[in-house]
Amino acid sequence: MMCLVAFLVLSGCSGAAKQTANEPGSSSEAINDASTTNDQSAATDSGEVVELTYATWGSPNEKKAHQAAVDAFNAKYPNIKVKYLHIPADFGTKISTMIAAKQAPDVFLLDKVTALKWSEQKKLYNIKPFLDADSEISEDKLIPNAVLYMGPDQVAGIKATEEAFGLFYNKDMFTEAGVPVPPANPNETWTWEQFVEAAQKLTLDNKGRNALDPEFNPKNIKQYGVRFNRWAWFQLFGTNETKLVSEDGTKLQLTDPAVADSIQKLADLINVYHVAPDVTQEKSLPAPAVALQSKKVAMDLDGQWVQVDLGASKINWDVGAMPKIKVPSTLLNGEPFVMSADTKHPKEAWQFYKFMIDPNNVLELYSSGLWMPIVREWYEKPELMAKWAEVTPGHSPGYKQAIMEMTTQYGVNAHDYTLKNADKINALIGPALDAVWEGKKSAADSLKAVEPKVQAEFKGIYGR
Repeated sequence: MMCLVAFLVLSGCSGAAKQTANEPGSSSEAINDASTTNDQSAATDSGEVVELTYATWGSPNEKKAHQAAVDAFNAKYPNIKVKYLHIPADFGTKISTMIAAKQAPDVFLLDKVTALKWSEQKKLYNIKPFLDADSEISEDKLIPNAVLYMGPDQVAGIKATEEAFGLFYNKDMFTEAGVPVPPANPNETWTWEQFVEAAQKLTLDNKGRNALDPEFNPKNIKQYGVRFNRWAWFQLFGTNETKLVSEDGTKLQLTDPAVADSIQKLADLINVYHVAPDVTQEKSLPAPAVALQSKKVAMDLDGQWVQVDLGASKINWDVGAMPKIKVPSTLLNGEPFVMSADTKHPKEAWQFYKFMIDPNNVLELYSSGLWMPIVREWYEKPELMAKWAEVTPGHSPGYKQAIMEMTTQYGVNAHDYTLKNADKINALIGPALDAVWEGKKSAADSLKAVEPKVQAEFKGIYGR
């Protein structure tokens, strides 16, 4: 995830590439693009082998799963040979360099902010004609929020995976503290007040006193009730019935009291209730899964990708639905697959693109707990869910309700999916909130102070 966050900075590294015939900029050009695909891809009809390149980032285990999928595709389609490039670090920078040199991978994973920007700069192939014409992968067969629209007739990409937030926890720590575990059912989830109270009971100082004890020492904490990702400062917007961008897409809502309240509630976990580590304390903690395993932290507000490490840790863990302020909600943060505008073989690239979206072909990424499918029936058919959502140790008993049900019924896309200039806007808001996490300023005051600079960068939204 750190790689993904880094892309917000990297996405502006190169200028606009020259528009090519493969990257339509209007609906009429899109029709022409779709009609010329067969001519550009005639090599497969003649028996000639077409070579494609596919690139992703990720851990060694992810690399292994991607390579296995590529090998399976190459075996199934002997007239297409895909070479896999694993780029574990500086992915955005390296892909940007490859694009400038006209050597970009034909298909690759990319963060959503960069995908939208590069699509606007004509660096990515508009896949909407393929999506419209392909009965195997039509949009109505995908889960909501899966398609990344740059405009009414332009699609930058389709999510390779969905990512959703949940409340992951160490069950043994709840038992030891005599605290009921958080509900997995989205319709029974904790209120924010119930969540805070549980976090207080699970936070202990060096003498074993919890945060509700009048003698509790907040300067010497040995066990925290909860941790959260400060980069996801917008994770509570959905449950507080607010958005960074207005409903009509015409303005930012930094001065909306609900926006400030959503951020302030997270900051108060650190500075008012002393149940979450501050910036300095966080640095002394191990990775989230290890923090739960070692009982340094009882709960973790995090994305479902943490399940891979939780499963490997072999601790007694589970996941509850995100606590609610007003309504049930979870933040969706999945990243898309994209195609290069310079691909010489769009038909074959689309064939591989479809192959990678089919959960059957990358099942290890889903069954491990790392990824979530974007094909709707994999959330609905018991025989398909059994192939991934019930596989242990990467999935816990609460997963189907707390993550899957929350995703399909109450999932809200992060603002990055539609906001133009999101990289610059995030780069302004993030540092402005440092004083909030440190308890030096309120969220309302910090947002008000940075609003003029942020509004100057607001250029509207992408979308249909």
